[in-house]
Amino acid sequence: MKQIIVLFSFIILVGCNSNESKPVIQKKLDLFFENSSNVNLDKEVRMKFIDSAKAIIENTTNQDSLKIKNYFKVANRYFILLEYEKYRETTNKILDISKSNNDSINIAKAEYYLGDYYFSTSKNDSAYFYYLEAEKRYKKIQDKENLANTILHKAYVLLYEKDFMGSETETIKVLNIAKEINDNILIYNCFVNLGSSLSGLGNYEKALEYHQKSLLQIKEVEDENYKPLLQAQTLNNIGFVYLSINKYKEASQIFAEGLKISNIKEIQPVLYTSLLDNYAYSQFKINNKEGLKNFNKALELRDEIDDVYGKINSRIHLTEFYLSKKDTAKALYFNDEANKLAKVSKFNKEVLTTLEFYTKLKPKEGLFYAKEYIKLNDSLQRQERATRNKLARIEFETDEIIVEKEAISNQRKIILFSSLLIIFFGVLLYIILFQRSKQKELLFNQEQQKSNEEIYTLMLDKQDELDEARKAEKTRISQELHDGIMNRLTSTRLNLFVLTRKRDDETIQKCIEHINAIQDIEKEVRAIAHELNNEAFMTKGNFKTLLEELLHNQKQTYETECDCEMTEDDEIENINAVVKMHVYRIIQEALNNINKYAKATKITLRMEVEKHNLKLVIIDDGIGFNVKKAKSGIGLKNMYSRTQAINGKLEIFSEKNKGTTIKLKVKL
Repeated sequence: MKQIIVLFSFIILVGCNSNESKPVIQKKLDLFFENSSNVNLDKEVRMKFIDSAKAIIENTTNQDSLKIKNYFKVANRYFILLEYEKYRETTNKILDISKSNNDSINIAKAEYYLGDYYFSTSKNDSAYFYYLEAEKRYKKIQDKENLANTILHKAYVLLYEKDFMGSETETIKVLNIAKEINDNILIYNCFVNLGSSLSGLGNYEKALEYHQKSLLQIKEVEDENYKPLLQAQTLNNIGFVYLSINKYKEASQIFAEGLKISNIKEIQPVLYTSLLDNYAYSQFKINNKEGLKNFNKALELRDEIDDVYGKINSRIHLTEFYLSKKDTAKALYFNDEANKLAKVSKFNKEVLTTLEFYTKLKPKEGLFYAKEYIKLNDSLQRQERATRNKLARIEFETDEIIVEKEAISNQRKIILFSSLLIIFFGVLLYIILFQRSKQKELLFNQEQQKSNEEIYTLMLDKQDELDEARKAEKTRISQELHDGIMNRLTSTRLNLFVLTRKRDDETIQKCIEHINAIQDIEKEVRAIAHELNNEAFMTKGNFKTLLEELLHNQKQTYETECDCEMTEDDEIENINAVVKMHVYRIIQEALNNINKYAKATKITLRMEVEKHNLKLVIIDDGIGFNVKKAKSGIGLKNMYSRTQAINGKLEIFSEKNKGTTIKLKVKL
């Protein structure tokens, strides 16, 4: 009945005449804003109120300052209801109006809002850029409160991207401003983020110190209704640090204290379930017979409120619980659910955790899951490094620095021009007064200057040659390390990984052979260090042996069937040593790529010398790939670089699910 009355009132209020007076329109807007914030109404009804308020603002409000003010109210309500795209659209309208009026305050605020949008949608590079833009403007207009909040959000982005040191540095800047303006909530938030950053750096003792400071800081907060939420959040943070250092008893006490806070379940159910699940986990770690009841209760609540991250963590904890009980069926059930949820939601860290559990739950498939784990882990590390580098570039490639550089450049031009003008008149006066007596000295100086310039030019030429030689040598060494050492280390690592699951005599004996292979890798490293790479390919009768050893290792390490056809020994061994070395590395890189990505069941390799041409063909029946997109990879780049070094021609043909063919032709 209540919903019907609200909808009826809504329909009456929607009709808005553009001829109505401004006070009447504003009253309607205020009523819409009030109803859109009413948590007792359905989201759909609240959305209609917000959309109608937005329509009124667009059609009836002419004053830009009032329009911007009301647009910000609309944007805030969209954000609360998680309607991020409408939030972004409204904020962009504010930004356009503010820019047309050169309104620095609202431009900065709109940029800050856009930073929140991109941060909430996990587009952290864009979020960082807009926070940085807002920071510059707030700094320029000396708005310390908003400046501090903006820098703190930059710190949140850095924390999320695991740049813990950068997050700590930015947060300390905010803390200094917060203490200066006596903003207690901001000081609390700084202590919390410093604790989280220090936890990420592994400095748990200092992290606990800052979380304790944040707990004390809550007493300074004036809003009594807000204090329970802050206290529960801080206790959860402290308990989590204790979990990280395996102090389960202390963690259990802290989580229990957090659960005692009144109304926390109603105020913030996500935080309540986090406390409950963490409490259950600490109890389980103290005594593996405890915790199941609270694990199930937390899982039920998280499913009810659709807390995706919480749903995944609850299932991971239950997997570990049942694994300790050796109840493989239930453990596997919860791990499967956690894995699916984590993949869909792109929580990659949790995906890694489930893969690690799979190696224990499905020992027969352990090698497969171990490879998946290593592959995903390496990918995440590369992605984290790339993102941190991108944020650093954004920090130093902003308009402010460009403007500063231009200003410095202009200043230098003025100084240079003035100096040249002064020198010109000075030299002119000097020539007039002392022309006769100093003519010989002037000629001598001119000749000396010319000689110096020639010497300097020669030095530059030599330096360029030296730099080019260094660059070529670095490239060569990089290729050798990637194509030779890295590939063999990867193979050895995968072969030794079996020791984590089987340690019988036969397995150990096989692994000893691979341990001995490390000595060969050491020799190759030493060979690279002494620039002796070519010598391994100089001795007659050695090249084919190297190839056969490579193919033997391939067959021993991987299940992929490998057929090989090679021309007569003399024809191969008479090939130039440099060509042999590069061809060997190309074959090695191709096999490594097939093993890593192709999922092939059969590899065919043919090599022959025909009419003074070396021809190499490598074919696999794997899943194939997009050659154009993959050309940027370092492996393929090295293959093309080596081909170019021996004046050869390399062709790669591949289609999805139709395998890959590599053809190399070198004129001898």
